[in-house]
Amino acid sequence: MIGYLRGRLLQVMPEGILLETGGIGWFVRTPPAEVWPPAGTEIAVYTHLVVREDALELYGFTRPEGLRFFVFLLGVAGIGPRGALQILAAASPEKLAQAIVAEDTAFLTALPGIGAKKAKRLLLELKDAILKSGLAGETVATAGVSGDNGAGDNDEALAALLALGYSRDEISQVLTRVKAELGPEADTAAVLQGVLKTIGRRGGAD
Repeated sequence: MIGYLRGRLLQVMPEGILLETGGIGWFVRTPPAEVWPPAGTEIAVYTHLVVREDALELYGFTRPEGLRFFVFLLGVAGIGPRGALQILAAASPEKLAQAIVAEDTAFLTALPGIGAKKAKRLLLELKDAILKSGLAGETVATAGVSGDNGAGDNDEALAALLALGYSRDEISQVLTRVKAELGPEADTAAVLQGVLKTIGRRGGAD
């Protein structure tokens, strides 16, 4: 995995940059909002390699926070690497993290490619990870920590999935199986993530 590159900036293009390092020119896809110095300047980018059937694509960010949130977004069903770039072009990682921790759906649905259902999925799948990462800041993160993480609470997970638009018949068996696989200590967020991934593999997710 290529996680970091340092070299000479050769060219800035609408979809990314060309970076020379070790005599090799790397094309790195970057958020459209990134600001770059003049060509010839030595720069560093934090990168993530996306492996596709027909290509290897390198995505890069000037800050490690951008890379971390990009990886978070890739873990959400229905958000691909280019969609994640568009989201990070519209808001900083810190603002995105704060919005998710605060459950600010109005902010999230204003982002490109994010509707009401996908905004709820962002909250369900990323809130705990963001709280642990510290991206949202200490004050917001502390406010978002609950004294009861809901371990073993099927009703809470079921209610959240119903709110996402899934039918009770569609999710009840999947929920039971995921709970059995994860064990009694799994919290609600882990159960939800497991159910959404299972449904997504079946082609039921948006």
